[in-house]
Order: sequence, then structure tokens, then C-alpha cells
Amino acid sequence: MYTDTVSVGPPLDVETVHYGSAYAMTDYEAISQNLYFSTSYAYSNKLTFKGLVGYNNSTAEMDPVIFPTLSTEITDRLHHSDFDFSEMHEYSNLDFEFINFSLGVEYMLSDDVTWTLDGEYADLKDKQGYVYGNESGSMFLIRTGFRIGF
Repeated sequence: MYTDTVSVGPPLDVETVHYGSAYAMTDYEAISQNLYFSTSYAYSNKLTFKGLVGYNNSTAEMDPVIFPTLSTEITDRLHHSDFDFSEMHEYSNLDFEFINFSLGVEYMLSDDVTWTLDGEYADLKDKQGYVYGNESGSMFLIRTGFRIGF
């Protein structure tokens, strides 16, 4: 364990435990299940179809971080700091489910130029939503463009 002399205000001549994640080790567990299925079908030398289905279910959590209690003499001198870490471990909790579907088509205009068209739908369900709030949502997008080979 690392100790450091506090040097805020007049010298306290008191050593205290240094605060920070590097000095208070804790376990963090992440579990993730992923499933992807993609396919591609060449209808002809010029025309190709493709599709994708993706699924992700992830959870993660950190054990509580236990810091030693500071003496009243030190906390009185460090009035600008908040040393209550009782819920800090919940900042890293994750629990979400993500699914996406996409379909696309590619058409070769020449040996070097291909026109592409893709549609994608994605849906995120945030079941934890702690620090940044609930991040759930969905989107639908369509992309098109030209791919040039050289």
C-alpha cells in the first residue's frame, strides 16, 4: 500500500493512504455473448447481395472499492474534496443488449468501379444506464456510394 504525506495547507506531518484506482485494486468482471451471421450471394459476375445479423448481450460490474477512512484532522484541511466512494463501483456497471440487421447490394459498373447500396437497422437496450443515463435507442440508415479500385 502506498503512503504519501498530505501537503495541502500548513504541514500536517500526517501520512495517509494515497487515493486512486492504482492503489486500491478491485475485481472487474465482464461477460459478453456475441452472435453474428453474415452471408453473401453472387447473383452474377456484376451483381452481389449481402446480409448481416448481429447480436450482443453484455454485462460488467466492479466490486466495491474499499478505501481507508481519513482522520477528521485531514478531512477538515481537505474540505474541497469528497472522499465518499461508497457508490463508485457502480459507475462501471454495464448491462446492455445490441442487435443489428443489414442488407446490401453491389453492382460492378466496370472492373474498377462498383456501386453500393446498404440498409441497416440497429437497436440498443441499455438496462443499467447509470452515469450517462439511459442510452437506449434505435436507428435506421441507408448508405450508397461508389467504390473505386486502383
